[in-house]
Amino acid sequence: MKAHWNERFSSEEYYYGKEPNDFLVTAQPYIPKGNILCIAEGEGRNSVFLASKGYDVTAWDFAPSGLEKIKSLAAERSVDVKTELHDLADVTWEEEKWDAIVHIFGHFPKPIFNRTMQGIQKSLKPNGFYVSELYTKEQIQYGTGGPGNPEFLCDPKTLLEMFTGYFIKHFFIGEVERIEGSGHTGIAHVVQSVFQKK
Repeated sequence: MKAHWNERFSSEEYYYGKEPNDFLVTAQPYIPKGNILCIAEGEGRNSVFLASKGYDVTAWDFAPSGLEKIKSLAAERSVDVKTELHDLADVTWEEEKWDAIVHIFGHFPKPIFNRTMQGIQKSLKPNGFYVSELYTKEQIQYGTGGPGNPEFLCDPKTLLEMFTGYFIKHFFIGEVERIEGSGHTGIAHVVQSVFQKK
């Protein structure tokens, strides 16, 4: 899978475009100023957006070609984004490090997803925020983006259960339109979350 994404991000085209995810733009006022982590960040559209709003942003991805494109986009927009090469299958999560963690359309096999959610909760500071937009299992029928394997798609009920005890600032399940480069191409079925650690 790593080779697949490294190859995909090796082209000059920004596969998901250069503009931020619409939900992240809407949710940005929730995000406190401070140290922000964007996981599975791909080519950098979301981390560069947050950096342009004055955040101290770190972007993780496991595709070196994606990290290079993050650096290029950050330079194009005259902002700073720290990039780090990490595979979520084995990354070490530091305790209470981040003021917010942003997770936009990062889909993984269930064991990696579970490990990642546990790591996020460990690594958020008290009062920190988890902000995400993910495809639900219904997205398979839409065919407008995301993985073709339903195991990689998000079950909203499971997500809520994982964040039991957090303040729910925003939670939505349903249809949205996502036109993001050539990778996301129309009406999609998503779950959006803004959870705050107590």
